[in-house]
Amino acid sequence: MYKLGLIGRSLEHSFSKKYFDKKFAEEKNNLFTYHLFNLQDLTRLQNIDDSTLIGFNVTSPYKKKIIHHLDELDILAEKTQSVNTVFVNPKNKKTTGYNTDIFGFEKLLNHLSLEQDIKALILGSGGVSNTVSYVLNKKNIKYRIVSRQQKKNMLIYENLVDYFDDFKLIINTTPLGQYPHLNNYPNIPYHLISDTHQCIDLIYNPTKTIFLKKVEKKGAKIFNGYEMLITQAEESFLIWKKCLKKIGCIN
Repeated sequence: MYKLGLIGRSLEHSFSKKYFDKKFAEEKNNLFTYHLFNLQDLTRLQNIDDSTLIGFNVTSPYKKKIIHHLDELDILAEKTQSVNTVFVNPKNKKTTGYNTDIFGFEKLLNHLSLEQDIKALILGSGGVSNTVSYVLNKKNIKYRIVSRQQKKNMLIYENLVDYFDDFKLIINTTPLGQYPHLNNYPNIPYHLISDTHQCIDLIYNPTKTIFLKKVEKKGAKIFNGYEMLITQAEESFLIWKKCLKKIGCIN
């Protein structure tokens, strides 16, 4: 039996364990189990000493920080400098980082009406922001990133009013509004939202954050991160199985 898991903070209400437990039960798959690893910091990563652990997912705030603890990255993780999936080779313990959030966000975008000249605002500058930027570049969608602090080539929330009319696609990559901090939301000029906007919140719990409720009231079309979550989870599992097959551990 091989062990999989999720690394992050405050994982008690995690989607991943429930999802994979249900998946393995429905498929009658007794080869894998899924576990939660609550880590206050990544220095405790070495405490996960288990010879049966062959892979894990990575959630915020560790999608960038985990890179320094890995042996190598695949090409997409290297390009985005963001990792949400890790394979641990059971034969030599070599760790490889992957980014399956890319596939999840690409699938989510398929539901949107992406006019040729549409421009996007990415709220937040963390690891998921890197992933979103990569996909938007791939689709030739121009964008700007919004940060809480002044950074090179980024906007700050205080000055958004001056630029807001240019952007009809708004993507929240921050944890603002995520359970259990349900009353939080990004500080954008909501009075400028209209029915010409499409807004994505990559949070999946709750299914409708205050951010989404506020923009929906102004007529915007809204999407949450649930489908992205499902897609990245399935892609992660495909990677783990493919890697195990490659080294002859499973058929």
